[in-house]
Amino acid sequence: MADAKAKKTRTVKPVYVVMQVRDNEGNVLVLTKENVTVLGAYKSADDLLSILEGEGLAEGAFYKRIALS
Repeated sequence: MADAKAKKTRTVKPVYVVMQVRDNEGNVLVLTKENVTVLGAYKSADDLLSILEGEGLAEGAFYKRIALS
């Protein structure tokens, strides 16, 4: 019988996103972490698509795809 390999455990590393919000003229809108709410984080594009096709995003909400290498 072949030697059983020990399964490697995956470590999920957090993603830190730094961004600015700008108006149509390019001026930075001042936001603080106290007045920003994270509505969700999804690893599956299908989950996000279900939300977009269903109830949609809340007013003023947006999503940003972040590619990890």
